[in-house]
Amino acid sequence: MQINLSALAHNYRMLQRGDVEKLAAVVKADAYGLGANEVATALWADGCRVFFVAEAAEGVDLRRVLPDAHIYVLEGVTPSSRAVLSGQSLRPVLNTIEQCRLWSNSGLPAALQLDSGMARLGLNADEVMSVLRDHDLDVRVLLSHFARADEVEHDFTALQIQTVIAVFTALQQRWPRLRLSLSNSAACVGGVALPSGLAQLGRAGIGLYGGNPLASGCASDVGLKPVASLFGQVLQVRNVKAGTPVGYGGTYCAATDERIMIVGVGYADGVPRLLSNQGQVFVQGQRCPIRGRVSMDMLHADASKVDVAVGDWVEVMGENICVDEIATQAQTISYEVLTGLGKRLRRVYLNDSDEEQQTP
Repeated sequence: MQINLSALAHNYRMLQRGDVEKLAAVVKADAYGLGANEVATALWADGCRVFFVAEAAEGVDLRRVLPDAHIYVLEGVTPSSRAVLSGQSLRPVLNTIEQCRLWSNSGLPAALQLDSGMARLGLNADEVMSVLRDHDLDVRVLLSHFARADEVEHDFTALQIQTVIAVFTALQQRWPRLRLSLSNSAACVGGVALPSGLAQLGRAGIGLYGGNPLASGCASDVGLKPVASLFGQVLQVRNVKAGTPVGYGGTYCAATDERIMIVGVGYADGVPRLLSNQGQVFVQGQRCPIRGRVSMDMLHADASKVDVAVGDWVEVMGENICVDEIATQAQTISYEVLTGLGKRLRRVYLNDSDEEQQTP
């Protein structure tokens, strides 16, 4: 797997639209499977100063490489994590009254999360007002999360914005320097019309990593570049006669005499099994259909129109076959495809000069 840090930087610049103060990076789940330390270090070099992780342990790992970053922990604070958060200067996103009580009087920064319509983590509007009244907190950010920003101009998004703005306006009377963080990647690329003059801290995730945050199409459709590319090596090339079954279960039988390549990458590496008999690989300027079932370590593909040999590399995902296309074929989303990439893949990081920095 190649991770193009130059493409990552391009996506960051496009999403922050010339103002690094307005965009944070979501690097939870090991930066969506691409390597949180490497990704965050590259983004820091490009001016990003605020990062979001899911868990305290992720924050601790990130703190080792970014000692001066503002790192917010989305799960908040628990009795067992309070000392770690304070000791590592990690900022909890407070989601419940109990979490607010745990962090009260700490004198350390935090964020508040408002549930504006997802019924997920966060306080409702009345609870936020009670926090304002009953707890001594240094709140730097009010956080909420769009449920349907990928569906452009959906009515529910407008309702969420109304709820958030009302609470944010009230909280600013207590914390005048309070920042609002609402826009996800979909909103950052124009999927949401925010009130004019509303300055807020966007939180980019999938858009940074080359997925299209809107409902359909590839990232290139909205000006983003693919970051992760997955390649498999040709292990064998063979000629099969018409009527020959291919792979487990014989779900594909050659309609005519065919040339088949066996590629050394499979579902253990994160290639969705649902690409069986419908996905493609790319080599020598050609899309080559996957034949039969994707197996754990290998897949078959039609090689009738290409001149491949053992040892050649073929693209399974990347510039020519986007992650969003794979997600559609696999009946899922690009987030799951990226986070499902296997740990045994050799990860190679590319920069502007194409120098390779292999991870240990």
